[in-house]
Amino acid sequence: MIIIDNMAKREKWQSRLGLILATAGNAVGLGNILRFPSKAALYGGGAFMLPYFVALLLMGLPLMIIEWVIGRYAGKHGHGSMTGILGLFFNHSNWARILGSIGVAIPVLICMYYIYIESWTLGFAFMSLFKQMPLPIKTANPQEAVKPYVEFFRTYTNPSMIAYIFLLITIAINWFILQRGVAKGIEITAKIGMPAIIIFGILLGIISLSTRDWAGLEGLKFIYNLNFSGIKDPTVWIEASGQIFFTLSLGMGAIAVYASYVKPKEDVVKAGFWTAGINEFVEVIIGASIAIPAAFAMFSAVAIPELAKEGTFRLGFMTMPAVLMNLPLGWIVSFIWFFLLFLAALTSSLALIQPIIALFEDEMKWEHTKAVTVSMLLVIIGAHFSAFMPNFIDEVDFWAGCVMLLIFGLIEIIVFIWIFGINNFYNELIQNTSIKLPKAFVYVIAFISPVFLSFILYFWVIKDFGNLITVGESTKIIARLFILAFLSFLSFIAVKSRKIILRDLRYTKIIKQ
Repeated sequence: MIIIDNMAKREKWQSRLGLILATAGNAVGLGNILRFPSKAALYGGGAFMLPYFVALLLMGLPLMIIEWVIGRYAGKHGHGSMTGILGLFFNHSNWARILGSIGVAIPVLICMYYIYIESWTLGFAFMSLFKQMPLPIKTANPQEAVKPYVEFFRTYTNPSMIAYIFLLITIAINWFILQRGVAKGIEITAKIGMPAIIIFGILLGIISLSTRDWAGLEGLKFIYNLNFSGIKDPTVWIEASGQIFFTLSLGMGAIAVYASYVKPKEDVVKAGFWTAGINEFVEVIIGASIAIPAAFAMFSAVAIPELAKEGTFRLGFMTMPAVLMNLPLGWIVSFIWFFLLFLAALTSSLALIQPIIALFEDEMKWEHTKAVTVSMLLVIIGAHFSAFMPNFIDEVDFWAGCVMLLIFGLIEIIVFIWIFGINNFYNELIQNTSIKLPKAFVYVIAFISPVFLSFILYFWVIKDFGNLITVGESTKIIARLFILAFLSFLSFIAVKSRKIILRDLRYTKIIKQ
């Protein structure tokens, strides 16, 4: 077997705690605190939770373990990006490396709009702290109560100069942390940010549940009251599976690139379960305890699904301020809410950018500063499209955050289980692990997970076929051309870097006896 001895050139996590917190921070983001309660409320609370947990067990955890195992394996061979990882399994052929470029494009395209939304959370946190948010209206009518915050949100994101300033500040913060590297930048940020997220989340959960005669408990009951009404509805399964994909950062290559920086004997199975466990705690326990209970306490139960229909942004940036600003010291509670969102978004955006940094460092052999600078410049270009072009976010989210994500998840299973081989994968899986998973677990990944994912993909295509073929307004055309241009750029990098990899193979190869 021929391998590249790049171990000395790649960074490593300084501690297991830092690794777990960083990877959990990658998974924990706006999807946990905003998207999850919004989807749960829209699809009937408990009716959503049953498909959600089935998707977690049959698709979420298996794909999570795949990315952890393959990330560690690829890291031993000097690769962290999906371009290098897929190339590793096909003798660095051009087609495999180009296919792997999709796994690099997905997180970066998502980050191009995610970092803009992240800047909203920072801006709204400062607006709350300095009492620049609208004053609350005392009314039981949810539409009237939310109206001032709807206008404020529209004015802020129109776009405005203050929104652009906070976008630049957010980009600078990400740039600074990534420039410091994996251990001194991402790991230290995660060690500070993740405990703060949990503490702030628990605090807000207590506040939400304890408002007005503990009426918030009805909101919690709304989510956790399991029922079987959603089992026959494909839409509920699609949305629940999409939430699992998004919340665990599956199919993005972010987990794999983080896992590539572990020590060769790291217990990735335990790390994977810890990551999933922390993420689910933040999402199902903390995320479910804030927005919906708070809205229940202020508005009627009938109003919750209606508010959820307005979307994730309305829940987080309009409905929640209307609820929180009505509380004593509402401006402080509102600041805590938005700063919690900012920390969650920050730990995720760092992970979304790292795959392309790994691509430039591992495949192009660029030094760290150059890799970070070029990566951030690409994100900045996309962020400007997101900020100044209406509906650009929706179109890129549809393709990168849905279509490409599901397809690449299926590709991961095919390549890393079937082409790598069930026995090879299992042998890599059980190395240095204290959790001895039975081989049946791999068969679940090999047979049940791809079938489940294929069904979800099939029903999803049927449901959204119109969106797939519709061109519509010019924004859609520009967004699609932008995605194609970015994929073409990464394909060019994949082919060009292949020559560098093959050159290194000729001079630094090791023949394993």
